[in-house]
Amino acid sequence: MIPELSVNLNPVKVDNTLQISYSIADASPQEVERLASAPIENVMSQLRDLDKISSVSRYNGGNVSLEFSRNTDMGYKRFEVAALLRQLYPQLAKRVSYPFISPLQDQNQQQDLLRYTLSAPLAAFKIEEVLKESILKKIQSTEGVKATPIYGATPLQVGIYYSSTKLSSYSFTPADLKRALSNAGGLRYPGLAKMNSQQFLSILLDGRFKNIQQLGEMYVTNSEGRSMRLKNLAEIIPEEQTPQSYYRINAKNFVTLAIEAREGVNRLQLARLLKSEINSATELLPSGYELRLVSDDTEFIEKELDKLYQRSLLSILILIGFIFLINRDWRYLLVLFSGIVVNCCLAIIGIWLFDIQIHIYSLAGLTISFGLIVDNAIVMIDHIHKYKNKHLFLALFAASLTTIAALLLVFLLPEDQKNNLIDFTKIVAVLLGVSLLVALFFTPALYQLLFEQKAAGSKKQSYKGLRRRVKLFRIYYLFIAWNAHYRKWWFIAFLLAFGLPVFLLPSKWEGQEWYNNTIGSDLYQEDIRPISDKLLGGSLRLFVRNVYERSSYREKEKTRLYVNAQLPYGNTLEQMNVIIKDFESYLLAQKGIQTFTTNIRSGQFASIEIVFEEAYELGGLPYQLKARLSARSTNWSGVKWNIYGVGQGFSTGSSDQIPSFRVEMKGYNYFDLEREAKKLAAMLLEHPRIQEVNTNERLSWNDKKSEEYVLVPDVALLAKKGISLSDFADGIRSAARAGSFNNYFEIGGQWWPVKVQETTAGRFDKYTLDNNSIMYSEKRIPVAEVSELFLESTSNAIYKEDRNYIRSVSFEYYGSGRFGDKYLKEVLAKYDKMKPLGYSAAKKTFSWGFNEAKKQYGLLLILIVAIFFICCILFESFRLPFFILILIPIAFIGLFLTFGWFEFYFDQGGYAAFIMLGGLTVNAGIYILYDFQHRKSQNNRNFMKAVSYKSMPILLTIFSTCFGLVPFVLGGQNEVFWFSLAVGTIGGLIVSLLGVFFLLPLMAFKIKK
Repeated sequence: MIPELSVNLNPVKVDNTLQISYSIADASPQEVERLASAPIENVMSQLRDLDKISSVSRYNGGNVSLEFSRNTDMGYKRFEVAALLRQLYPQLAKRVSYPFISPLQDQNQQQDLLRYTLSAPLAAFKIEEVLKESILKKIQSTEGVKATPIYGATPLQVGIYYSSTKLSSYSFTPADLKRALSNAGGLRYPGLAKMNSQQFLSILLDGRFKNIQQLGEMYVTNSEGRSMRLKNLAEIIPEEQTPQSYYRINAKNFVTLAIEAREGVNRLQLARLLKSEINSATELLPSGYELRLVSDDTEFIEKELDKLYQRSLLSILILIGFIFLINRDWRYLLVLFSGIVVNCCLAIIGIWLFDIQIHIYSLAGLTISFGLIVDNAIVMIDHIHKYKNKHLFLALFAASLTTIAALLLVFLLPEDQKNNLIDFTKIVAVLLGVSLLVALFFTPALYQLLFEQKAAGSKKQSYKGLRRRVKLFRIYYLFIAWNAHYRKWWFIAFLLAFGLPVFLLPSKWEGQEWYNNTIGSDLYQEDIRPISDKLLGGSLRLFVRNVYERSSYREKEKTRLYVNAQLPYGNTLEQMNVIIKDFESYLLAQKGIQTFTTNIRSGQFASIEIVFEEAYELGGLPYQLKARLSARSTNWSGVKWNIYGVGQGFSTGSSDQIPSFRVEMKGYNYFDLEREAKKLAAMLLEHPRIQEVNTNERLSWNDKKSEEYVLVPDVALLAKKGISLSDFADGIRSAARAGSFNNYFEIGGQWWPVKVQETTAGRFDKYTLDNNSIMYSEKRIPVAEVSELFLESTSNAIYKEDRNYIRSVSFEYYGSGRFGDKYLKEVLAKYDKMKPLGYSAAKKTFSWGFNEAKKQYGLLLILIVAIFFICCILFESFRLPFFILILIPIAFIGLFLTFGWFEFYFDQGGYAAFIMLGGLTVNAGIYILYDFQHRKSQNNRNFMKAVSYKSMPILLTIFSTCFGLVPFVLGGQNEVFWFSLAVGTIGGLIVSLLGVFFLLPLMAFKIKK
């Protein structure tokens, strides 16, 4: 079953979203929105279970995203969407390509599984042919392979270059050439032929070309009926296509094969299978070809998994050593260790049945569960040892149920946060359920098998040992009895240690004079508040102020540095290539870089992905190189740079940056929305700490405001000169460079794209339009006289959501992020009263905001209610559960102090620690109260006896859990999720001992009047 499990580094996000993509040649975003996006949105809005519909219209294409409700049958929805598109497509403009449906995927979620380069002393297109024939055919059918794109090879084309002057001299036009080419080539069926046998047979005309020379022999006919061979009218050249992009590894041009894996597959097993198949295919390559593996994404996964396996093994060894030191009996160890093995075997079956993914977070749950498994076994063995029965199982069941209830909170989190912790929850819940069965059946049976009746009975202690126990019990009893007289003061002390949220009180409350005259007065704010916040805020204030405000979400991935460059529209691919080559030459001289991959997508966008050697990725090199590259970028003016890093090497920095804010505005009219954005910007700029507001912030890195030339013909002047509007447009189009291929011909068994272009098209520019005339269809077209050319600003992309246009407004606040957030809320509240109908403005957050935090941590209240009712059912009392609930805030004090005093970084592992503590800390109280309730009489002495009897298994369970987490602390704060989870849980469990052995008996102790 293990090879069948899905193994990834991070959770694979599953979206109920379909994306419809389409393209329109030579179209602006406004045209794309009008011709394709809007019609598709109108049709798709009728679908049932559709939660959100959004679209992006860019140059030459766009997409519409359809987000459906949870539990929707996506297979049926995809079929329904396809049926609607088939009905809609004939009504769309002919320029619109047939829409393509695909699941929406996070582009940054998964890297390429494998990357290979193939080199040989031949042209790149020849190398690509060999790569497809020898390697690609063998791996394309492998189950789990999603896509196999090839980079670095420029395809071939047939270029047909004509001169308008020469064509005119023979009475031909470019339209005659294109018409002849459109009717040539391929297989045609002109009709049916009637045979003598009265049968009708189809006539097949085979117009395919055997070679390019045969293409030149075809005839071109003009409007007068005159025919000439194509080779006499134009030059036919087989050539490489103009490069549309560049893809290099370590500044070298290779033909690169990238292999992408499907979501949900075992990436480790798939990578091993692919490497084995490719290695066997390498032997069949012709001599002179060299295939190299340059990138293997599973190497990092394997290293991380090996690290986790080692830590898990160390965790088990620490548990075994700790338990052996306490009991010094190999049979006791055998019972516990065999229980872990049985639990793990049954858990693998459960993981397979429930289709739980294996990644860093689910492995975290598996490792933590070792401690929980041992805890259940220790408590059950101790009870059997002392009472010779399994009556404690009900308490074990309730304790495990509280932990499962804590984990179920994950299902109430927002989707983006739930995605990471859902498998963590499932795997712990499965192991807890399995451990209960093992503790009820396997552990007692093996214990009775290994221990004789005499050994299983209570060990007789010496008289001296009994006196020492009685003396310690008496001291403990008197200590609790004396402090019980002051329990109110102790309760207040613990309440202040936890903290009252007085530090969160606002300085002013609009419309409430009584508040403003007391809490909001200068006396309180300046003289009293600095002292009262510290005295009353407790550990909660320390956590919120020093830790939580600097916390953030972190992702576990390999350290990478990204350099993104952006040039204005109009720049060529070669211009961008010159800039990027300068950076490549600099990176080649740097020590510690494993590989850097360059991807120049166009004259506007380029990126370099830098991967570091293992010895350098956690050191200072990533930060130093980022700073040096940022300084080097200043040498290139006019280029917009974005240099950033992700992964472990960039995870330890604090969030001490200038706070940046974004406001998302929506409206039904694009231009009115722009005016509303400027109005909001003017309101924000009234604050002196805001220097600049961007009213058209990019919603994606690829977006920016751009400019384009617009040619507007004067129809009246064209008519006077006898030039039709279609001739004017065709004349411009024939003189300019061909934007796309005119035809595709099958030549010699291969499909070749054909480009028909004027020989002088490469020199066609603005000067030509302003000063020269264009000859077309024997007509001279003076472009400058009959039209007007001007530069116009345009948007690079148009975003819509639920058929509303979207605009993003951004600004930086030079001060505390808390005060910047407060000011933004005040401005938005003021704007909300004056905005027109149909428009909205809301703050957009990309991290844990305060409102999200209130919802997220408010779920802990649901946990407390669930634990209360579980304990009410177990103890058949409404009073006793309150004693157990006291333990939860005590454990939280430990977590607050751990992060606050030691300034540890708080990420999603810290929140998982909150959840774990909520379920684990109440277990000790359940065991004590269950023992106390089953004694003959319920008095103070029996309660203290219950605490004393359960002290050893409670200490063992708490310390075994803490020791099991120690290996995950050793990696330091660079360890995403693990470190925060480990230190938070350890700190909370240790401080919870104070609640178990002091505050719980203190509150339950009855004082005689």
